Amino acid sequence: MENGKNKWVRYTLLALCSLVFAVPFGYALYTSLLSKTDIDKLVPIYRLTFANYSDILLNSDILTWYKNSIIVTLGILIGNLFINTTAAYSLARLRYPGKSLIFFLIIGMMMIPYQVTIIPMYSMIVKLGWLNSYQGLIIPFLFQGFLVFLMRQFFLTIPKELEEAAEVDGVTKIGTFFRIILPLSKGAIGTQIIFSYTGTWNSFVWPVTLVNDSRMYVLTVGLNTLKNRYFEWPNLTMTGVVLLTIPIIIVFLIFQRHLVQGIATTGLKG
Repeated sequence: MENGKNKWVRYTLLALCSLVFAVPFGYALYTSLLSKTDIDKLVPIYRLTFANYSDILLNSDILTWYKNSIIVTLGILIGNLFINTTAAYSLARLRYPGKSLIFFLIIGMMMIPYQVTIIPMYSMIVKLGWLNSYQGLIIPFLFQGFLVFLMRQFFLTIPKELEEAAEVDGVTKIGTFFRIILPLSKGAIGTQIIFSYTGTWNSFVWPVTLVNDSRMYVLTVGLNTLKNRYFEWPNLTMTGVVLLTIPIIIVFLIFQRHLVQGIATTGLKG
């Protein structure tokens, strides 16, 4: 009886917390469906309209911004999955000189505020001639210290006996990584996808610093220009917010099971 009561209380608190996060998006969605004459009013469902979405799609470069965001996000995501995962596996399982120092440096990188690195990164990008380019938006973020740490901690939870058995059967280290380790790491990889995707898709400071050509704007930067253009029409501004948020919700719904599993199984061993 007591356990049932505790479960009811826990679910009630979780539902209230979910409501707190859902209300702002619900407000943005509702406002995006209002006509200009109905702004800041409660109207029946039949008064709602999708005209704002067609207006934004036809009278702005939002499709170009979507394309840029997809290219940048996928580029960084693929790089993160390969570089972070292989680096984490080497730190968790391989033996080589300087491994502890490298791990210490990665931990140190996590302690440096992101804002501190913007000026030196920008200076390097300027010298390389990568302003207003995909490589300038993608390459500096192909490696993420936190995600390396996350994957390393997960790899440490996998029994070494599995790799030893594979080695006895003549499987190489590379074969062990791809045939045994990665299939067991779906939860951690799903968690990494969510963190990398949401962080990149929502990024604003670096894209707005690097890009001044509207044809290279990512969605967050482009929608900020819409906010300045339609500042007196919050229904159009909220339409942009909804268009920005929907892809994040879709990705989260797809990988949420992996997120819970990855966090639950990633310990602090090592």
